[in-house]
Amino acid sequence: MDNSRTPWTQRSRAGRWPSIAGDFLPLGDFICLITIACASALYYGDWDRPSIVHAHITLGFLHSTLIAAVIAPFVLFDEHFGRRASDGQVLALIRSHLVRSTLFFGIILVLRLGNPKLHDVPHLWWMTWLVLSFLLTAGLRALVAYGLRKLHRQGRLLEVVAVVGSGAVATRLLKDLLNAQTPSVLVLGVFDESPALPLSQGHPRTGSLEELLELGKARRIDWILLTHPAAEEQRLLSIVAKLAPLSAAIGLCPQHVGLSIPYRTVSYVSDTLPVSVLADRPIHRWHAVCKSAEDLLLGSMMVMLLLPLFALLAVAIKIDSSGPILFKQRRHAANNHEFDIYKFRTMRWSPASGTERLAQTTRDDRRITRIGGLLRSWSLDELPQLFNVLRGEMSLVGPRPHAVDMRTEDQLGHEIIDIYPHRHRVKPGITGWSQVNGLRGATETVDQLRRRVEFDLQYIEQWSLLFDLKILARTTTEVLRRTNAF
Repeated sequence: MDNSRTPWTQRSRAGRWPSIAGDFLPLGDFICLITIACASALYYGDWDRPSIVHAHITLGFLHSTLIAAVIAPFVLFDEHFGRRASDGQVLALIRSHLVRSTLFFGIILVLRLGNPKLHDVPHLWWMTWLVLSFLLTAGLRALVAYGLRKLHRQGRLLEVVAVVGSGAVATRLLKDLLNAQTPSVLVLGVFDESPALPLSQGHPRTGSLEELLELGKARRIDWILLTHPAAEEQRLLSIVAKLAPLSAAIGLCPQHVGLSIPYRTVSYVSDTLPVSVLADRPIHRWHAVCKSAEDLLLGSMMVMLLLPLFALLAVAIKIDSSGPILFKQRRHAANNHEFDIYKFRTMRWSPASGTERLAQTTRDDRRITRIGGLLRSWSLDELPQLFNVLRGEMSLVGPRPHAVDMRTEDQLGHEIIDIYPHRHRVKPGITGWSQVNGLRGATETVDQLRRRVEFDLQYIEQWSLLFDLKILARTTTEVLRRTNAF
């Protein structure tokens, strides 16, 4: 590995991972408590006193510990675990878990005393379960904390921050970011419309907004912090619109940053730096986990179920016309990236077809083959995009990915609509909110493109798991109707 490369090229893990690790601990606590309860009941019920302990006592014990295991994650949860673990605050972690475990054991004691059915359960069962549960949950936290601390020392758990602006506010912000109060922050650089102007001695980097957009394509950025005055409304809106295609939270730093004057906190960077959030990261934290799980589980199931149909369609395409079975095309992806989308080939193929300028498909297009017309009519040509979903390039639901060179009325999308790139803040989808609202197919007019962008942005702002399931259900209806399918 080339160690001479700039530091930010080697930092590939987000500062949000400690928080995610802390969020998953309740699930670990639940599993630990249930495992120890079953082991205790099995040991004492079947080996120690088989002639004394009856089945109803064992069931009563398991039932009560199940209730306790459901309560435990809420009592033992420490919202500051991730930050304390990555910062190496061992004593704070131990003290927090001791206090929370004592409270949990007190709740268990009250529940046991208040339920006469549990009085027959031997004290040794309870003591074994409580002691081993405490040791196992503490060990789980120690293991996770050790892993987070190790990753933090390797520089993999840093929040990557880009500063936009110049002047005194930007200088004070940089000083705050680079001091010991924000040890989990990696400053990517300082960017502005006039990058040639010096900011301060020792700042990491200076560049233009265009350079920041290019850097955003090559790596992840967690926060973009603007240091301009809030009164410069048009300038701020212009910068936000320009940087919004990057999948990063955009925050406005208060003009008091670095001063002792109190100010209102809206959000925090690395739990210490207050900012006013102007554009938040779309579909993040648990929402992102849920959506990824949705894509992985449903996508895998659909691929397994549709494999026979894939084989049948592949044979039909090969018999119908010469050329490859799959069609590959460059499309826009999330965060201003590009990817190769897969579709069943529906048009006549020639060696030069890949180098020709893209022309949108029209009704009665002579390029479409016989089997291709059938595939497009029923949207079967889109099925190979399930592999794009499993590769992490697409989602089942999201804004449809447009071809890189696609034009509407001989203009590119961003040339027609300023906020067109905002639809690239999330992964593109096989189907989307636009498609189930009658905007399926080609965008032949500017009005069609505007409406599609409007629905795409509405989806991004209002996303939920139920919203995705609703769109998937409505997609089935739209496919059966074959609306705008040609």
